[in-house]
Amino acid sequence: MACEALAGIDKKAVTNDAIAVLVTALRHTNNDVKAGACKALGSIGAKAAANAVIAALVIVLRDANDDIRASACRALGQLGQQAARNDVVAALVIAVRDTNNDVKASACIALGQLGQQVATNDVIAPLVIALGDAHYNVRASACIALGQIGGKATTNEVITALVTALGHAKSDVRESASEALGYLGETPAKNEVVAALVTALGDTNNDVRTSGCKTIGRLGEKAATSEVIGALVIALGDANNNVRARACTAVGKIGEKAATNEVITTLVIAVGDTNKDVRASACEALGHVGRKAATIDVIAVLVIALGDAHYNVRASACIALGQIGGKAATNEVIQALVTALGHVKSDVIANACEALGKIGEKAATNDVIAALVTALGHVNDNVRASACKALGQLGEKAATNAVIAALVIALGDAYYVVRAQACTAIGMIGEKAATNDVIAALVIALGDANDNVRASACKALGQLGEKAATNDVIAALVIALGDANGNVRASACKALGQLGEKAATNDMITALVSAVGHANSQVRAGACEALGQIGEKAATNNVIAALTIALEDANNSVRVRACTAIGQLGGKAATSSVINGLLRIGDMAACNSLKKILISASSLSGLDSNTVSKLFKFWNRNPLQLNKISLEKIMTAYSDTKIVEWCSIIALHTLCTRCAVTIVDQTITVYGNSEPVKFDMSCRIVCDNLVDAFTKQEGLAFYLDGNQDHGDS
Repeated sequence: MACEALAGIDKKAVTNDAIAVLVTALRHTNNDVKAGACKALGSIGAKAAANAVIAALVIVLRDANDDIRASACRALGQLGQQAARNDVVAALVIAVRDTNNDVKASACIALGQLGQQVATNDVIAPLVIALGDAHYNVRASACIALGQIGGKATTNEVITALVTALGHAKSDVRESASEALGYLGETPAKNEVVAALVTALGDTNNDVRTSGCKTIGRLGEKAATSEVIGALVIALGDANNNVRARACTAVGKIGEKAATNEVITTLVIAVGDTNKDVRASACEALGHVGRKAATIDVIAVLVIALGDAHYNVRASACIALGQIGGKAATNEVIQALVTALGHVKSDVIANACEALGKIGEKAATNDVIAALVTALGHVNDNVRASACKALGQLGEKAATNAVIAALVIALGDAYYVVRAQACTAIGMIGEKAATNDVIAALVIALGDANDNVRASACKALGQLGEKAATNDVIAALVIALGDANGNVRASACKALGQLGEKAATNDMITALVSAVGHANSQVRAGACEALGQIGEKAATNNVIAALTIALEDANNSVRVRACTAIGQLGGKAATSSVINGLLRIGDMAACNSLKKILISASSLSGLDSNTVSKLFKFWNRNPLQLNKISLEKIMTAYSDTKIVEWCSIIALHTLCTRCAVTIVDQTITVYGNSEPVKFDMSCRIVCDNLVDAFTKQEGLAFYLDGNQDHGDS
């Protein structure tokens, strides 16, 4: 009696002392006491999954009494994954081969409850054997266990055994086999499986037909054969309510591949079914089938369903109209959804909001906007959140004074989801929502106690653009760069970038440079992106140095954004260290940024000889990258630095761009796209080096020596 009492009390109230008493009771001489102790420990569940408890139950699995062994199996299963130890699994596998049917069935169920981590061949093999057991309850339990173990149990042997079980004389076994195939996921969607499930849809037993529909739904698109769809159409007219409802759900799970005219017509009929669950499931299925179902007949029947006597049907109709989307944006549909916004059931109102939001700008009528503003004051949290979201999805057309004022109030809502959705809505409406009141409220939201609200406020401020680039906003976003939450920090980085050059204060740039070195890769990537979006105003030595380091980041997203940002900084970023970093990466993003900074650079004279040599090797492999860079700029760099490696680049450039270079005495003249440009070299060897470079390239060049008798040439 004491054991039974412990089994019935609140798990939270069970103490370690009580569990110790139950473990002691497992060794009692009275079988009823031992069985009661097993039951109590199982009822307590995971809290009882201590090593001493598990070890004691494993010993009890060897008890001479059948009922006690079965009780021990059930208790171990109820302890859950914490009991998935090797000794437990080995003992349960032995129990699957017990002489007693109840013990075997209980052992199968227990193995299933231990979950995927026990899905070894040693476990799967005896469960497959158990599918052929003489007793139907053992077979059904083995089916359930294989289903619970899930995808890891998906071997050909398992699938074949389950398909065979689908043809068993006992309906419980057929139902369990069907259920198990569904839990194995999409993998078993083979011809023999699908064929067996089609047969199951015509079974004489209601539960088997229902299970067959559920399994086909779980298999999804992979089960979308003409035979399956044909069988589901028949099942939609089944005499049993559950079968019809599950058939609707299966069609929805298969999706657009099931959207034949016959299926859609049958679902339209099902929306008028006498059973509310069937009607609701039919509405949901039409929504999942998608835009192929956006016919006049479908929309009309869903509009009628918005007035159904049962709120669940009305809610499902709202969701379906939203999923069908823009094609459902008729005046009749919109008006029906507006009417649904005034319903007494909060679920219906929330779903109507969602549907209007998914329809988008086409639904942005005065009536809709007014009704959504009213919904922002609803007593239900989900309704207010859904109304915020919908107003955001309506976009700029929803930017009325009444909407903006209501969203400002929503920013102070007691429910954090409403506050976050209000931020998101303001961001989606965009610059038209950038009033002083809105901006001030979003700055306050940056200090919200909830992470999602703070992140959403950052995003909204970024989406408002330069109108939001006030000192207060910038200061608050800089503080947000140090937020404890990574998503908030990343959102603040992105927002500062979106605000543009107006946001580029020294404090902000310093904070972003610090964020480039943050431990969180999302923050590092966001900081790089923000610096790039600010552009040339951010091209300080510290910024360039930080982005150069970021080019070596372990995270690919950070490297890509650092590359892009460097390209956006302009010519000031054309330093040897930056160029070497971009050349090491060498992908398209790096090449594009390299070209941008070299084109933008006012001078290339600051590059060292090693970098110039690497540039030649790069351009020699990718000559098209050189075309846009001024030959005069390159000649100036050579003239200033006398770095001989520039000569090869000059020679290559003339061949790629069809420019010309002449050398007379110590004067080099460049004939490019503009007027000829002359360079007076300080010494003869500088000219000779250039001549040597040209002799190694195919192309035209000539050298006129001022000391020669030109009349003899």
